[in-house]
Amino acid sequence: MASIIALANNKGGTGKTTTALNLAAGLARDDHRVLLIDADDQSGTATDWRNVRPDHAPGFELVAMRAPTLHVELPALLERSQYSHVVIDCPPGGPNSGGKMTRSALWVAQLVIIPVAPSGPDFWASDPMIQMLDELAIGRPTPVVSRLLINRKTANTRLGREARSAAGDMLALPVLKTEITQRASIAEAITRGLTIFEFDSGGLAALEYQDLTQEVLACLS
Repeated sequence: MASIIALANNKGGTGKTTTALNLAAGLARDDHRVLLIDADDQSGTATDWRNVRPDHAPGFELVAMRAPTLHVELPALLERSQYSHVVIDCPPGGPNSGGKMTRSALWVAQLVIIPVAPSGPDFWASDPMIQMLDELAIGRPTPVVSRLLINRKTANTRLGREARSAAGDMLALPVLKTEITQRASIAEAITRGLTIFEFDSGGLAALEYQDLTQEVLACLS
């Protein structure tokens, strides 16, 4: 069965979709067969990204599955496929908003990555996501690995340097060593319908997503 990775946060604007797209691309570059699921029924940005792409394929498959029955439909789909990894781009929404779709995704995920911007308000706003994980852990037949990802970090600032320790203290979850810096190349790549590896394969942003890919694989091993 494929490894399932969910990108989730109840707060919007944390970079879930951008992370999902570039993580899927990083896994595909590492010779994994990858399925990216656009489960965001509020914006569907991953699907919009595909629609503005050049003609060539991104190296992974992308499908929209936006019903809160993903925990039933996805295992059935994977039984008939040869995917090694599935990346799910969840919608914003915690216990009180958009939660059904996210709960469905988290129920089948082996790894949950919670992107957070390095600021107190963003950490506080992500707390309902932690609560949801705690609630699901009670009924899940198998444990889930959860990690915070410092995303959209501003380089060379005190807030950026202290982000990892602050996030771990406030949200009480392990924080990935890889941090994604806010760079114009990332936004420009997505706007053009490209992954960062297609847009600037030798740039610093691509190196960070490459490191993220390897760390995610280590979490799944």
